[in-house]
Amino acid sequence: MEHTNKKYGQELSDLRSGLIRMGSIVTDQIDGALERFAAHDDTGARGIIERDAEVNRMDIELEEACLRLLALHQPAAIDLRLITAAMKITTELERIGDRVVNICEAIADSGTSDPASNEVLRIGKLAGAMVRDAMEAFSGNDASLVKPVLEKDKEFDRLYSHLFPNLLTSLAKDPERIARDAKLALLAKDLNEISEHATNIAEVVMFLVNGKEITHMDMHERRALTV
Repeated sequence: MEHTNKKYGQELSDLRSGLIRMGSIVTDQIDGALERFAAHDDTGARGIIERDAEVNRMDIELEEACLRLLALHQPAAIDLRLITAAMKITTELERIGDRVVNICEAIADSGTSDPASNEVLRIGKLAGAMVRDAMEAFSGNDASLVKPVLEKDKEFDRLYSHLFPNLLTSLAKDPERIARDAKLALLAKDLNEISEHATNIAEVVMFLVNGKEITHMDMHERRALTV
């Protein structure tokens, strides 16, 4: 029984460390994609796209590890929260990886820098910081680290609500920029999705640490929990 318990503990530890590694890869992918977007480096972007296969592989492996733990053990409440949280977070990270691929595939058409593309880059960096903060909260098992994610989400929404309508408006005003601004609008939408996935991860971490479900709470209730 002692050996079994040690093995079970090691499997839980491996699950946590694997998820942290997956989060590190995804945040590196975001940073790399944004760097190449800023440099209009579509050649470098192809390497990021190829690495997405590693993210997909880890998603499958970690989900299988979760299912094995559920099938072979009877997890206590706190362990069950970790396992279910891991299943949710791997899904969110895999979806972020898909959005990063979209960004990389669009780099060849991004053209030269201008105020609109600079704004896209700005919200991209903010979305990447949200993912990093959310994974740091998970790594540290610290609910207080969820607060920066929620604060950045508010700032992201403010910037995005200004940028996206302006890009759509420019499509009708400047025919010469239709293809470019349409691409930027799609990139902004992908970044908005990344920010939402980051917020979802933060919500899962809050549930993991405190057993509190904050998905349907308003901002004031969320802040009270993360103080």
